Amino acid sequence: MQKKLSTFWKSFLLFALLFFAATSGALFISDAFNPKTPNFGKLWEILLLVSVGLALIVSIVLEVTRRRERNHINLFIEKMRAMQAEESDTGGKVLLRPDDPLAPLANAVNDVQSLNQRRMHLLQQQASILNALLENMPLGVLRIKPNHEIVQTNDQARHMLRLPDDVLGKSYENVFKNHQLLMLVNEAFATQQDVRGQVTLDQLEVDVFVTYYQLGENENEALILLYDMTEINRLQAMQADFAANASHELRTPLASIIGFSDTLLDGAQDDPEVRPEFIKIIHDEAEHLLDLTNDILTLAKTPRAEKQIESIELNPLVASIYRAQEPAAQVQQIQLLNQVSATTVVQQCKDDVQTILNNLIANAIKYNKPQGQVTVTAHVDQRQCFITVSDTGLGIPSDQQDRIFERFYRLDKSHNKKIPGTGLGLAIVHDLIESMHGTIQVESQVGVGTQITVALPNETRRDNLNNK
Repeated sequence: MQKKLSTFWKSFLLFALLFFAATSGALFISDAFNPKTPNFGKLWEILLLVSVGLALIVSIVLEVTRRRERNHINLFIEKMRAMQAEESDTGGKVLLRPDDPLAPLANAVNDVQSLNQRRMHLLQQQASILNALLENMPLGVLRIKPNHEIVQTNDQARHMLRLPDDVLGKSYENVFKNHQLLMLVNEAFATQQDVRGQVTLDQLEVDVFVTYYQLGENENEALILLYDMTEINRLQAMQADFAANASHELRTPLASIIGFSDTLLDGAQDDPEVRPEFIKIIHDEAEHLLDLTNDILTLAKTPRAEKQIESIELNPLVASIYRAQEPAAQVQQIQLLNQVSATTVVQQCKDDVQTILNNLIANAIKYNKPQGQVTVTAHVDQRQCFITVSDTGLGIPSDQQDRIFERFYRLDKSHNKKIPGTGLGLAIVHDLIESMHGTIQVESQVGVGTQITVALPNETRRDNLNNK
């Protein structure tokens, strides 16, 4: 069985024959001009050996050159395939001598490789930025192919829709559990237009926007954006309730003032028996209106970013509030007890602490029993200040204790005026304490009394830094 000769041996035989023929021809020509050439047979052996040697040397040189060029070409091919496959690591550059025949090709491949690496690096940066945006934006995001396959999503979307971790590659029809959402996405694919709507997902109210867009020729996708509207809707409802309640509370005293004023103008001012009574009613309603306006303005104030922190001696502060509330306490003969130590000092905003204590003490007096007591105690450590306002009053039913901090909420459902007030005092206290990063706790028993404990940060460290 004949074996196919390799390229090397073919070259060797070809060059051997050529060298032997050339040297033989030269020998015949020499013999023709010089018949006295000695030892003709010996010369043939020398010519054969020389031809074989030269052919071997030339064949080896050609084979080495051929293999080197083949290796270079294979390297070029590998690099081009790697660039075609968009691999980021395509190895180092191809280095050849400037006089190498393949040097221009190597330079061209190196230039293309550098350009490809820069392009891949830019694409990776853009992908990282996009992923960071998707994972940190307050929107749920899903990308869906026309074959209904989910190809991308973020944590917000998985949380809102309760999707499994292995959702990628699955059809949205198999993982979406909300019928309204399915209808919106199906409509977007059917009409190939943007669709928007609101759906309820468990306890969440979600605004859904499905946009149908074109990636390239004959290549489309749907992008689903989910925005949680629960908190916004809750705040809007609170604002609507607040506006309705505020309008009602403002209208009531204004109607009384106008009504009794009209009565006086119609002739009642000449009646010495009813005139003082009507004037007192107008005065009381005007004071109530002023208190209500002040409380609404207090609630509407934006919390200050930087508050003036100072050392507050709580005992004198409580005593001054007691003096201001003394007339209201004397009406029901309520005893005001200041059990705050004279050495109790807290580092906080004085205006905020005074507003909190003033509202808590005023409530404790208003909702107390005749001849009852109001007691204020406090203690301070390095981190917190604890202030407790206790009364022996009516008490708060357990089912209403969570609602007393709502705006305009009052225990008397009919909003009667037997107990004066705006219904905003505890709401102001709650908002202030929340802005100060404190806590408030209520303990109450109907017919026994109420104890409210406020815990405020003792801003000693911040005060020391400000002094420095």
